[in-house]
Order: sequence, then structure tokens, then C-alpha cells
Amino acid sequence: MCDGSSKDADSKPDRSYRDPEYLHEQYVERRRSATSIAEECGVSASTVNRWVRRLDIERVARYQDESWLREQYLQECRDQADIAEECGVATTTICHWLARHGITDGDSFETAECATCGEQFRYYPSVRDGEFCSNECSNEPRKRRVSVVCAGCGEEYERWESHDTEYCSMSCWGEDIATVSDWAKMYRGVWHRQRRRVLRRDNFSCVVCGISDQDHKEEFGRGIEVHHIVPVRAFDAWDRPVEDAHVLRNLVTLCRTHHPDAPGTTVEPDGCEFDRRKFRENRR
Repeated sequence: MCDGSSKDADSKPDRSYRDPEYLHEQYVERRRSATSIAEECGVSASTVNRWVRRLDIERVARYQDESWLREQYLQECRDQADIAEECGVATTTICHWLARHGITDGDSFETAECATCGEQFRYYPSVRDGEFCSNECSNEPRKRRVSVVCAGCGEEYERWESHDTEYCSMSCWGEDIATVSDWAKMYRGVWHRQRRRVLRRDNFSCVVCGISDQDHKEEFGRGIEVHHIVPVRAFDAWDRPVEDAHVLRNLVTLCRTHHPDAPGTTVEPDGCEFDRRKFRENRR
């Protein structure tokens, strides 16, 4: 029998894998993989698999064994995801066999209508939220354009549904905020000087995606932007000097894609976001 000892290059492989009793014990009872047995015997995994078929040895997937699955789920109190990880299958596969064995009743499935395509689908509440039938449908709202009315000029314009913007353009945004009492005082004094310093510090590039000021002008029709991490209006509400809002550690260079407060028509999200905590840690 295989003893797991190392073999010289010229030694013959151990042929224990040809023994029905040995192979059944290792492959079925001990649930060892063909690769593991092959390494011990000094042969290839395909050789072991060939003898498994030749000797007509079958191994039922562990999760298909009702007694084992019942023990893991009810007695050991393991959840579907944990069992699935051990068995190397999807969580939905374990959910299916739990219902098939009667360990969970058929009502563990729920039916819902996909919020994107409108099709009916079944799902397990412990695995999915029941809003979308697939990953493709769940991503669709982010790509959808909707018509909204500009809060500044009252004209209708289109934006991505996932963006929470209220203005159709920077001009409308600027006109609207100009009506806020004492708004001008928030951006007077050191603001313009500090803005230039931040742009130089960040090399006139977005700290998230790296787009340059020149490329930004070509793509969006305006220069790259400087964002207040803690908004200026917060300092005003706290009765703090607005100059405190313009300190360098509270300012960062961002593009229209990654600027959290960017108004008007914006671009489709690219999956990246400005991480305030990470930015500040890197600046220490």
C-alpha cells in the first residue's frame, strides 16, 4: 500500500490504486481526491480516475448525502454558504439539496418580479435580496438614463439614474447657489490661493483616476475640480471660520466622474470612488 514516502526517479510507482478495496476506502470513505491519491502513489491523477471508472467506483457528492447534510445543517448549525464552501459548489446548490431532502420545506424558495426586466424568478432569501433576477439586471439601473427637471432653470435634461444631481449645468448650479445668503463669504479670502496650492500638490490630476487637467477640459469642457472633504456649509453651520474649510488637508483634486458633489450632466460611474479615510491616511 502507499505509505506516502518519497520515491526515487527510477523507482516504480505504487500500484495500490488498482486494488478495489484500497481505492474505495481512499476515494469513497475517506473522500480523498484523485490528485491526492495519485501524488501518494507516484502516478498521474488521470491514471487514478481511469481506475476509478474501470473498477466502477462511484462517489456521491457529500451534499447529496441526506444524513450528512442534515447533520451539518441542523446539528452543527452551519449555514448554506459555509457548507457550499467546503463542498466546492454554489450556495444555491446546497439550498436545492436541503429542499430536496426535505430538510427545509419548499417554501424556503420565494418568488419575486425582477425590478429591471419584470420576469418572475425564484430565490432564497438567505442568499439574495429578491430585487433582481441576475447580476446583469442588477447593474442595469446604473446604466439607465432618466429625464429630470433642472432645479435651476426648470428645463428638462437627462442624467444617469444612479446620480443624485439636480442641475443641468454648472451655470445653473452657480446661479442657484448665488442666491444662498452670505454664500460669497464662504469662498472669499484664502480660497483661490489654497485652490491653486492643492492643484499643484496633486499635480493637476484627479487623485482617484489620474486624469490630467488638460484631458479633463477636452472631455468635460472645463478644468479639473477641487473638492472640500468636509463641506464649507458645515463650517458655516458650526459657526467656525470658513478659512478652516480651506486648509490643505480638507481639499483634494477630483474629476467630474469622482467628485461627489459634481452637478449637472455627469458620466457613467466606473466603479471607483473617492475614499476620504484612505486619502487622509496617505497624506500623513
